[in-house]
Amino acid sequence: MAVTEAPTQAGASESLATGEYRLPTIGLVVVITVVAVEAMSVATVMPTVVRALHGLHYYSWGFTAYLLADVVGMVDAGQRTDRRGPTPSLVGGLTLFAVGLVVASAAPNIATFLVGRVLQGLGGGQLIVAAYVVVARVYPDHLHPRVFGVLSAAWVVPSLVGPALAGLVASTLGWRWVFAGIAPLALGGAAMLVPVLRSLPPMHSDEATGGSGIVRGVLLAGGLGLMQAAAEIVNWWSLPLLAAGVLLSVMPLRHLLPTGAIRLARGLPTVIVLRGILTCAFFGAEAYLPLTLTRLHGGSARIVGIPLTLAAIGWSAGSWWQGRQTRQQLTLLRAGFAGVAVGVGLLFVMAFESVSLWWAVPIWSLAGAGMGLAMPTISVLLIDLSPDDEQGANSAALQISDMAGSIVGIAAAGALVTAFGLGDLKSAIIIADVGLAVVACGGVLASPRYR
Repeated sequence: MAVTEAPTQAGASESLATGEYRLPTIGLVVVITVVAVEAMSVATVMPTVVRALHGLHYYSWGFTAYLLADVVGMVDAGQRTDRRGPTPSLVGGLTLFAVGLVVASAAPNIATFLVGRVLQGLGGGQLIVAAYVVVARVYPDHLHPRVFGVLSAAWVVPSLVGPALAGLVASTLGWRWVFAGIAPLALGGAAMLVPVLRSLPPMHSDEATGGSGIVRGVLLAGGLGLMQAAAEIVNWWSLPLLAAGVLLSVMPLRHLLPTGAIRLARGLPTVIVLRGILTCAFFGAEAYLPLTLTRLHGGSARIVGIPLTLAAIGWSAGSWWQGRQTRQQLTLLRAGFAGVAVGVGLLFVMAFESVSLWWAVPIWSLAGAGMGLAMPTISVLLIDLSPDDEQGANSAALQISDMAGSIVGIAAAGALVTAFGLGDLKSAIIIADVGLAVVACGGVLASPRYR
């Protein structure tokens, strides 16, 4: 399938909010908003949850259980959508996500709560992959940049109001209503998309399901889990855990990513790896920005969240802008990676106590804008380069690359913090930010290989 170099003039005049595209656009925005609200809300109420369920020692597993199940859900959806279309994975994923929310809201103990988080992760992984396939099959090529720009922007409002709203609900009605209140939104999103999904032509495939894909997903989840643990445990175990996680992840990644991805083969393999490079650089640096601002600058929890919030706004602005450009994808890719590289690289100045804490705001907003340019562009390229019968598997590979990149970046920065110790956080942050900026520069250099 040929790569669309730029949106056409027709695409510039068509509206996603009217006509035949109104219902799928609203449904997809609701789906992404549900996922975003859940992510923002859980981070806010998790301390309350573990205290109420007497599970303080399982605090990190409230997040990790979701992420690891998410990987398995992605792999399963990648196989399923190419055989049967996006309907089973999208509707089933949303339903499973809603069931997980209900289980978590009613959990009498921490073990049941974690089961709910696993169900949410399995459903979340399926619905995100299926959403990509819906975009590919419902919208014409020239509207893909705008659609992915809108979906990226759907994270902004939850980022701004989600934590405060979750805190308000938890303090007035109780933390259980935070989870229970999101469940109807998930089911509502599924209901909106059912008419659209029914209109899609059926897909038929004689391929067997094959359990090897799920096994690889589980192995990859285990490897990523070890890397995640390496980032969270600040002692000498971090480095061995990181090494074990990398080794366990390499084998399944070779099969779950397109052939040639490891060597940056031209075309689709490079596009998928670029996503991992991008998230590695950005989220690796972002994970330790609050720690830097808190320990080295004495910032309060409320203040250190401001750069993260404004970065989300920058991300939305970048996404909106890329969706209305007629420039080639290479220009947008390079600009996005360059913005992330400069933003991450400049973060090293925040390791110096003499620099004002507020310099983090423009620096990280620039990185956020870079993400807004590059992320939707990579999504558009993925759809353009994927044959119809491989859209599910390739969308799953993109999401896997996304998550693997994030965890590798966070784990690498965490290993540096461990090696230097919190007493020398300054050195660890400087090396981590400069190293992650180099990773983003690698994305600038690799971008031309998308074609």
